[in-house]
Amino acid sequence: MKFGLFSNNRRFERSLGDAWDLDIAEIVAAERLGFDEVWVSEHQTPAELIIAKAAALTKTIRMGAGVRPLGYYHPIQIALEANATDQLTHGRYMLGIGHGFHPRQMEWRGRDPKDTRAMVEASIELILKLWNATGPVDYDGPYWTGKQMILQCPPLQRPHPPVAIACINSTSSVELAGRLNLKVLTGDFIPVKRLRLFGDTLMAAQAKAGHKPTRNMLNATRVVYVADTDKQAREDMRESYEKTIAWEIENTPHHQAERIPAGGTLKDITFDYLVDTGNVFIGGPDTVRKRIVDFYEEAGGFGRLQFHAGRDYATPEKLVKSMELFMAEVAPKIEHLDPDVDSTRAAAE
Repeated sequence: MKFGLFSNNRRFERSLGDAWDLDIAEIVAAERLGFDEVWVSEHQTPAELIIAKAAALTKTIRMGAGVRPLGYYHPIQIALEANATDQLTHGRYMLGIGHGFHPRQMEWRGRDPKDTRAMVEASIELILKLWNATGPVDYDGPYWTGKQMILQCPPLQRPHPPVAIACINSTSSVELAGRLNLKVLTGDFIPVKRLRLFGDTLMAAQAKAGHKPTRNMLNATRVVYVADTDKQAREDMRESYEKTIAWEIENTPHHQAERIPAGGTLKDITFDYLVDTGNVFIGGPDTVRKRIVDFYEEAGGFGRLQFHAGRDYATPEKLVKSMELFMAEVAPKIEHLDPDVDSTRAAAE
């Protein structure tokens, strides 16, 4: 198992400039501690701008847009900006793609939100065609057109940077990922049973398309916070995560809707309930390790665990201490987990 960050940038009590500076500071700390990958959300601005600044302060950590809503932009613009960022990061860039979740963002651009899913498929196919082309590309599709298109800025990674697709509810995006051999990104609020379904669907689609089936292309995300003791971890996180719950119920209720207790409502979601039920991994090293192992096994395995970041959880200093404790006391006990090896071993037994 490998470890990364999903930098979500929802620091709702700060200015955007201060929030982005803290996001970048987390990325710098994560690289120092041995995390090898981070995906940066696109909310108010394309993630590539934040990634380019972070690239000047880091050397090894890979950074991806998490994600670019493909319906918002002409595919050649996505490809050109991806290539430029790949050059600026010296080959550390990854392109994350998705649908976006605010219909009004499509309406602002004169697009019909009903076309979003179809536009994602058409866009990524054209982007891949542009990346693999040996000459100018003509395109006359249902959503975009272009004549004699050439990517004047080439990527550093060949034939192109790695690509991942965000998958939330349906399996159609997972099937697309399997067919095109893309990575799969999932949010911190995805129920574990659906994560298992995504893994199964991904491998079936990979095999059908002639790719080697692997669950290592599946990324899982959870809130992870480690302190010396369970009590200390709860005390550190309580105030900040209670604010997070309240903000999400008001602004992004889909992040919490599937965590509602049986027979309850959104108002019944509490910090202690989420910790006790393992929706968030908060505790001492042994508790967090057990939560992750249980989650991994119930999900059928995955290749990477992403820490939900870019939020004002605890304090910046305590978050760095949490990552230090994780990498020192938890990671060595779980990094051997490999879904492809584990499934082969289980079949043999």
